[in-house]
Amino acid sequence: MTDEKRLEFATQARQLLALFNEPFWGATREQTDEMHLADYCETLAKGRADLGLAEETAMHAVMGPSDIVYAFTGNTPNAGDRAKALVGFINTMPFLLDALEELIDLKRTYSARVTELITHNSEQLMENCAQRDVIRQQQAKIDWLLKQIPGVEAA
Repeated sequence: MTDEKRLEFATQARQLLALFNEPFWGATREQTDEMHLADYCETLAKGRADLGLAEETAMHAVMGPSDIVYAFTGNTPNAGDRAKALVGFINTMPFLLDALEELIDLKRTYSARVTELITHNSEQLMENCAQRDVIRQQQAKIDWLLKQIPGVEAA
C-alpha cells in the first residue's frame, strides 16, 4: 500500500469517525430470541419516533460469511454509512496494527541509535577536552622552558 493510499484512508477514516457520536459498548441481558426481538422492536419504534422515519426502512449491519450478523447499525439515515465505516475499520485493522508495530520498532531503533550517537559524541568531547588540557599543560611547560633560555622569548 502506498503512502498516498494510507493518507487517503486516514482522511476518510477521520470523516467516518464523525458518524459515531460518543459510542460505547452495550449488551442486553440474557433472554430468548423472542424476548430479544421484542426489545429490538421497541428500539426500532423509539428510533422511528425520535427521528420521524418512514414506516419502511432498510436495516443495516456488519456481516460475515454465511450471512452471520456481526453488528446491526440500525435503520437511521446514517446507519448504512456507520456499517460501511465499521467494515472499513475492521478490514484495515491489520494494516493499522502492522503500521503501529512498525512505528514502535522504528522509534525503538532510532532511539537506540540516537542514544548511541549522543554517547559517542559525549565521549569524543570528553576526549577532546582532555587532549586540550594536555596541550595546554605541554604549552605551559614549553613556555617555561623557553623562558629559562637566555635571550629566547616564549610565544
